[in-house]
Amino acid sequence: MGDFERAVRRGALMLTDGGIETRVMFETGIQLPPHVQVAALVDDPAGGPVLRRIFEGYVDAARSCGLPVIIGTPTFRASLNFARRAGLGGAEAVRRLNRDAAAMHRGIRADSKYRPVFVAGVIGPSGDAYRPEESLSAAEAREYHGLQADELARAGVDFLYAPTFPEVEEALGAGQAMGDTGLPYVVSFVLERDGRVLDGTPLHSAIERIDAAASPAPLFYSISCVHPSIAAGALREEAVFSDLVSRRLNEFKANASPLSTQELVRLDHPEGDDPESFADGMWEIHEEFGLRVLGGCCGTDDRHMRALALRMASAR
Repeated sequence: MGDFERAVRRGALMLTDGGIETRVMFETGIQLPPHVQVAALVDDPAGGPVLRRIFEGYVDAARSCGLPVIIGTPTFRASLNFARRAGLGGAEAVRRLNRDAAAMHRGIRADSKYRPVFVAGVIGPSGDAYRPEESLSAAEAREYHGLQADELARAGVDFLYAPTFPEVEEALGAGQAMGDTGLPYVVSFVLERDGRVLDGTPLHSAIERIDAAASPAPLFYSISCVHPSIAAGALREEAVFSDLVSRRLNEFKANASPLSTQELVRLDHPEGDDPESFADGMWEIHEEFGLRVLGGCCGTDDRHMRALALRMASAR
């Protein structure tokens, strides 16, 4: 059992990173490369230092409060479909993108001289994260995501993380591919206001399906890319927060804004809660539902993570 799994099993309260793509878009003059997006910036003379500074800020937020921190590789779109569309090539391009991103994060951890910093190898869906109709079958997904999962595992990440999957069968196949590496892994869904995954599956049923069909099962499950008020409203429904969900759900990475995905993608500026209000909403989630891994997604920055870290540290 590795250090990350040990920390989870002893119930450690952990901070994660916050927004990445939205910060590059709104805080810098750097244009996100098409298709693979931030993964292509890792080796870019201008983009690489920007990414490092963003992630270093999240490590500093945790360090300031003495919390364990998770930083995820910027590889959400560093898979075969997106690499080919970007004209970067096939399997070797995928291996390079993921290898270099993991190396960057290992370097950030080493340079920080802070522990514990856990590196999550991030694997996104094969298509649009908000269009479940583009998803793969479980068998197709196991093969498709295996390439990226294997490379991230070889590159030395602590665990694998599949965020923002819109459809349960592809999430299952991705989970099987991650489990094949021997590393612990986490599956994360976007949750609608009614407590369903974007394909209409109730959260309880999604967890039940993957736990039954993936061996090993995920270390835990996560919700990502929604505002705390939306997640809280959904989880307060008794039919959503079942005994199974209460046992297996352990992480929430939240957006700063309650706007819908369709509204968020049209913005040309950051929008959302101030850091203190964000931290308040996240802490309510922790206190009410017991989630112990907390962090940010779209629209959040190191100020939000610092405010959240202060709330987390004050309760220890």
